[in-house]
Amino acid sequence: MSGRLAPRVSLFLVLAACGHTAPDRSPQPSASAAVPAPPPLPPPRRAPDHLTLLAGGDVSFGRVVGQMLLRDPAHDFFAAIQPWLAAADLRVANLEGPLSDQHGETVKPGQPLVFTGPPAGADALARAGFSLVSTANNHAWDYGEPALLATIALLDAAGVRHAGTGPDRAASRRPVILERDGFRVAFLAVTDIWNDGPLAKHPAEPLVARAEEAELVAAVRALRAAEEADAIVVSYHGGAEYADEPLARARALHHAVIDAGATVVIGHHPHVVQGVEWYRGRPILYSLGNLLMRMHRDHPWTELGYLARVELPRAGLPAVWACPFRIHGVEVRTLTGEPDRAASERLFFDHLAAISRPLGGTAIAAPGADGCARLAPPGG
Repeated sequence: MSGRLAPRVSLFLVLAACGHTAPDRSPQPSASAAVPAPPPLPPPRRAPDHLTLLAGGDVSFGRVVGQMLLRDPAHDFFAAIQPWLAAADLRVANLEGPLSDQHGETVKPGQPLVFTGPPAGADALARAGFSLVSTANNHAWDYGEPALLATIALLDAAGVRHAGTGPDRAASRRPVILERDGFRVAFLAVTDIWNDGPLAKHPAEPLVARAEEAELVAAVRALRAAEEADAIVVSYHGGAEYADEPLARARALHHAVIDAGATVVIGHHPHVVQGVEWYRGRPILYSLGNLLMRMHRDHPWTELGYLARVELPRAGLPAVWACPFRIHGVEVRTLTGEPDRAASERLFFDHLAAISRPLGGTAIAAPGADGCARLAPPGG
């Protein structure tokens, strides 16, 4: 260090040792400048007043449908109705039969009414956006307990909820509650038909929920008393195959669950559409028909079904639309694309009105652009 710089450096060190620093010449805020207020918090999100449920009938991945899925696991059987599915908050159907790996077998040799879908059926349901399936039906035990439990595991892995079966009595009867934006919908699923004698005396009875009135009514009442759900949906598998009218015991059961507090009852199994009843202002949809099932052509109404769009309210009565379709082989197509759409829709809705009259009747509005028609209590 040169001698000329030494005094300056020494002075700097003395000032630093005394705590002196160079003055801060950076701009300072004026005393009158206000600190910006933080942005306001968004208002708390209000739970919706209603939720839209889209319900379908029987879906079977057995037999020829299962073989198609084995060849092409990514095949989309529901592509033509995707706009309907996408527009709903929740989507449900009845899964007719188990899903299990039977080494390429999808039907028992020599037993055409005993079938299973391949494991890929669970992913097919998930891709289509199904939120939940009922598994309580007369085909749940077609390949025994191992296939029933495999079905549950496959659905769980695919993220599709299920109601009506389980590894024990408590699980098979337990309501499934789905929630969307704070709106809770409880599902209970039961079957009133069994393929191997009375279900009450079958080894499957603890694993498959049967349509026992006192038990089902108690479950609905418990949900209402605990305020665990904003809406309660009962899925019922039963009735006479290919018959237009519901059984008397089904009507009695459905009236009882509505009296207990159910919001809507959704039926399947007859493989044809049955009528709509409005009981205490609440809809009972006795049978939606098939949604995905290869049927024989002896009965033309096995090819026509509908999806029920149900607007479930937090308070008040639900609103319902019927969205009809035709099954071409195994392909589901809306009636809006048929060569004579008006004639096809007239055929379907005239039939629905006719078979609903013995149940008190239903009003049917003109179908909208999407092919769905509003249903309502007669005179409502």
